[in-house]
Amino acid sequence: MLKRIKSVSMLLALAGVSSTGVAYAVAVPEVDATQSSQQQTSTCKGVVKDATGETVIGASVVVKGTTNGTITGMDGDFSLQGVKKGDVIQISFVGYQTKEIVWNGQTIDVTLKDDTQTLDEVVVTALGMKRAEKALGYAVTEVKGEELKAANTISPVAALQGKVAGVEIAQSDGGIFGATKIQIRGASTLSGNNQPIYVVDGVILDNNTSGNDDLNWTANPGDYGNELKNLNADDFASVSVLKGAAATALYGSRGLNGAVVITTKSGKGVQGFGVSLSQTFGWDVTTATPDVQTEYGYGLWPGERSSYGNRWDANGLYQNAEGVYTLKGAPYTTYGWGPKFDGREMENYDGTMTTFSPYENGMKEYFQTGFNTNTNVSIRGGNEKVNYYSSLSYKNVQATTPNNTFERYAFLLKGSYKISDKLDVAGSVSFSHSKPRNAAQEIGLYFVYSGIPNFVNPGYWSDKYKGEHGGLASTDYGDLYGYVPSNVKALWWNLNEVDNVYKEYVIRPTFEVNYKITDWVSFKAEANMNVYTQNYEGKSLGSGYANEGGSYGLSSFMKEQFTTAGTFTFNKTIKDFTLGGFLRGEYYNKTEQYMSLSTTNGLIVPGQYFINNSKDTPSYSGKIQGTKRMMSAVFAINTSWKDQVYLDITGRNDWSSALVYANKTGNHSYFYPSVSGSWLVNNTIKMPSWISLAKLRASWAQVGNDTDPYAINQGYNLGTIKTANGNIYTNQFSSSTLYALDLKPERKNSWEVGLDFRVLNDRICLDATYYKENTKDQILSLPVPSESGIDNQMINAGNIQNQGVELALNTVPFRNKDWEWGLDLTFTKNVSKIVELHESVGDYYALRGQVNLYDYRIGSVARVGGAYGLLMSDIMPKRDENGNILLTWEEYDRAAYALRSGEVEVVGDMNPDFLASLSTSLRYKNWNLRVALDARVGGLVAIYANRYGTTTGYTGNSLRYRDAEHGGITWTSQWMDAPGVESDSYGFTYTDGVIPEGVFAQGTTIKGADGNSHDVSGMSYQACVDNGWLEPMHAGAYHYYRNDWSVGVINDDWVHELSYIALREITIGYNFPQSIAKKIGAKGLGCSLTGRNLCYLYNSLPNNVNPESVRGNSSGEFRIRSYNPYTANFMFTINVDF
Repeated sequence: MLKRIKSVSMLLALAGVSSTGVAYAVAVPEVDATQSSQQQTSTCKGVVKDATGETVIGASVVVKGTTNGTITGMDGDFSLQGVKKGDVIQISFVGYQTKEIVWNGQTIDVTLKDDTQTLDEVVVTALGMKRAEKALGYAVTEVKGEELKAANTISPVAALQGKVAGVEIAQSDGGIFGATKIQIRGASTLSGNNQPIYVVDGVILDNNTSGNDDLNWTANPGDYGNELKNLNADDFASVSVLKGAAATALYGSRGLNGAVVITTKSGKGVQGFGVSLSQTFGWDVTTATPDVQTEYGYGLWPGERSSYGNRWDANGLYQNAEGVYTLKGAPYTTYGWGPKFDGREMENYDGTMTTFSPYENGMKEYFQTGFNTNTNVSIRGGNEKVNYYSSLSYKNVQATTPNNTFERYAFLLKGSYKISDKLDVAGSVSFSHSKPRNAAQEIGLYFVYSGIPNFVNPGYWSDKYKGEHGGLASTDYGDLYGYVPSNVKALWWNLNEVDNVYKEYVIRPTFEVNYKITDWVSFKAEANMNVYTQNYEGKSLGSGYANEGGSYGLSSFMKEQFTTAGTFTFNKTIKDFTLGGFLRGEYYNKTEQYMSLSTTNGLIVPGQYFINNSKDTPSYSGKIQGTKRMMSAVFAINTSWKDQVYLDITGRNDWSSALVYANKTGNHSYFYPSVSGSWLVNNTIKMPSWISLAKLRASWAQVGNDTDPYAINQGYNLGTIKTANGNIYTNQFSSSTLYALDLKPERKNSWEVGLDFRVLNDRICLDATYYKENTKDQILSLPVPSESGIDNQMINAGNIQNQGVELALNTVPFRNKDWEWGLDLTFTKNVSKIVELHESVGDYYALRGQVNLYDYRIGSVARVGGAYGLLMSDIMPKRDENGNILLTWEEYDRAAYALRSGEVEVVGDMNPDFLASLSTSLRYKNWNLRVALDARVGGLVAIYANRYGTTTGYTGNSLRYRDAEHGGITWTSQWMDAPGVESDSYGFTYTDGVIPEGVFAQGTTIKGADGNSHDVSGMSYQACVDNGWLEPMHAGAYHYYRNDWSVGVINDDWVHELSYIALREITIGYNFPQSIAKKIGAKGLGCSLTGRNLCYLYNSLPNNVNPESVRGNSSGEFRIRSYNPYTANFMFTINVDF
């Protein structure tokens, strides 16, 4: 459990760092003096303190049963006018017990007791049920909404990073609105999506994976995120992370991967009327880039330099017919194995003169300082019968890359009305409209692979990518900028001439009626909807001559979800026993539709964007999809004895249309039970007074996961073949998959035990959990021989096991009247294991990547006995029986390189060894400071740029062995083409020598430096050098062959352990004295300055690659394609309460 901040520090959060104060009463306008006199009213004064003697700032002070109220000031003092003798003064503050005092004219000095002393803290659990934390037999972590709001992120997932034990949260390369991975207690299913559901005020939202997962062919992530980016953290009251199956069992077939339950703010508990204003300004700054070497210029390594004269001359550069060094037409500028930069004059791509000199920090030229603003206005109020809350927010984000923007408008209206003592109603409507524009593009990769040389100033060419005809400049048309590197031009073209915009709308109404049947039985009827619409418009200017080509496209996607439910709740105390629970019936229906139109083969009129401007017949598609219906019956029994022992039993039965076959059969009915209990040991056994709580808990549960709509039923597709005599219409099966006739939902069996131990009046709080989960009946799609007429079969098989430890330690090492220091830590360790797979799977089941194909040639797999996400490849270095790497020989380059094993074998594990976080807070009077760090240790990633950027010679790692300063061997070549015949390298002195590790494979014959042939089978390279048969290998050739697409092998440069320590956040806040706030008519005024993602105190990845840039949020993904710089976020926030 996250420790609640007490007293002053809580209020500092209210008005300084992370609160708009909407949970607290604000005074109504002062009572008219004449009216007060007539009612014989006076002014009630007093001071509110906590148990430590600290004043409580911002406590609500109201006359019970009225809207007359105020809040305490900086010294805990209050002055409340319009009070009559005999009135009951009600004093409350979040985290403390409410106090009621009859006022008879006296000054009130009151001490509030901490809520934790009664152990009646309430958290929001599954189905939005509020439960006393002491009664729970499973782990739940609740985070206050203001903590997420303070992070100022577009995705609410990212703001949870480092705050919850047992949860892995990782950012991606998707940019400002791209994917964030959240995974609770490991991966439970072999499908790519192991994300938990998000539940907002009872409405379940999809948390789909996003981003382009074809990393072999596409550098750009193309990541527009999912619908969660439309959530407005300004409205969050609390966020509960439900981790174990017992916590999510009430969600049945949707609770397999856990749940994040969000409760939005309301006017409940507020007396009077209040207005809050929050304004945040933010700046996103490019702080550092991955390593790009700027010591050596363009060209190939010695042995491949024939384009510049003698192919062994390391210092040659391209010259034109006049003997002028020139970049026009210079070959191999995409390689950086040339001579050291020496400032010699040379002709630039556009004919101007420049020098052969590096351009430092060229990558930053493509990035600007991003700016964002977030404005929120909210009102709240109420009395004993009515309460309401409404907010309006606007967020605008300008990213660090041109034309990459995000806008969001969000509105929430929420209220309730108590019709009678037995009947009340409540409702809300949430609306948001967002516009993500032009997803983040990959830029940094081009600095080390495919095209932007390290001597080019990208900013200089930012407006020099077009030809006079308007299209992309080309030498084919004699354009001035035709010689500019194609990727320099293409990158600026894509940034400026292509526009992709999504407009998203979300409407989420909820309504409930509550009726109290008897003192111990009540009934609630509720209904909610979630309507999500995504409209897309894409414009691309033709880049051909006179803007030939181009495209225009439109698409629309809409999803409607409707849920209605009825719940009978009961609670009865019988002597020492309390019996409670509920019975619930639920109906859920979802449907989707999709339509798209796009031009084909270019635009008739360049730059005019409408569908009829298509050169050929526009392409189109449209369908109703995703229709799913689920009926559910749910029950819960909650019992306790003497406030010492608690026992919960729940069950849920789902009837899902997704598992109904066309013949009306199928395993569409399935039951999910849970049992959990807790024992408050300190209430049973007498313990020292310094022990606040000693609670043991345990639980067992089952949850599940069914399949997608229509996934198990075969259908038909229609096609058209155009002929000279008309159309021929065809049909075929809609899927080439054969489905098992008894497919069942995936089912997770889970148990956990835990300890909640608190001492010294909750100054030290330890929450520890051990869990073990097995998910069986995995829904697998297995390939089958093509001779069968189908491609795949879908079956149930497999067992994934996760077990681990979660620790959360919250401490307050020091506290007095003016100072408070808090120190919190979390630790997470999960171990996954594939216990069983289907016999038809073979050696492994592929998850992400390919173990023997394409650019990476490494994949994550599920393999019996191994971890989920075991990495395997067929390009490990081949070894002999003694473990020596086997080398082969390339005569032309005089290069030796490792042979590939050619067999798919284990490389390692992509999963982290453990995760940890540390945060500390310091409060001094009106000031507070918070510093947060989080860490990941272990797990392999594969980095595209480190592999292929090292072949080109542009990464920082490619400097290794380049010269003596970087570890290279110095030697003068004595190589002979034949005995007595000097080679072209003879007499050259080199400094880039390296001796490859390994021994030559059997049967390897070389033509040696002495001009003779030698059988070097089983000999090391060093031994051959010692014999005078070989000379050191050139660094360029060494790096090239070690990482090349066709012959390169797995090595530590690009398949590397990922570990980091991130300085995630530093926040300093100040709460202004009430005397200053009053000058602007406010009750509270505060401000804060925050820095997020500031730096990595440790980063294990070579070339300083961003450790949080794995593509997308799929659970099996381990590949990094990005080479983009680091971005730090700085924010200034001001909060005003009226």
